[in-house]
Amino acid sequence: MIFIQITEQLKSLSNLLSLLNDKQYNQKIEYLGDASIGGHTRHIIELLKCVTTGYNTGTVDYINRERNIVLEKDKSFAMAEINVMTTQIIKADKQMKLEITSEEDSLPNFVSTTYFREIVYNAEHAIHHLALIRVALREMKLTIVSEKFGMAYSTIQYLATKSENE
Repeated sequence: MIFIQITEQLKSLSNLLSLLNDKQYNQKIEYLGDASIGGHTRHIIELLKCVTTGYNTGTVDYINRERNIVLEKDKSFAMAEINVMTTQIIKADKQMKLEITSEEDSLPNFVSTTYFREIVYNAEHAIHHLALIRVALREMKLTIVSEKFGMAYSTIQYLATKSENE
């Protein structure tokens, strides 16, 4: 159950990418501070990689993550990485540490977390970036995703309940 939402999000992102050409994937979007769909895709993949990579060490470090620009520029490479991620994320839950920093202390600090909690965080994080990608699609005047693309599952459920009651 915990992996269904993130897997569906990754698949919907991959499906979208298959419909875009390279120019659209790399186009700078004014309303997103000149970020691209490729940039948002890279960010989703990289944060999820932090969790799967950190699983073996027991520490998740989003701060010092690798930033792979190839993911941002090469749509095919990003799609391949998304495909890999859908299989790599399925793991047993376990206690982990999340590395954090503060302005007061330059040394790393840690808070307790779990693998499942970080997967839930990444699912919510991905929804946020999918919503931003939807803004990019609107700026490009592309209507190639469903109305639910980038919408939180709780919002989808709320809207369904609301329409049933009207």
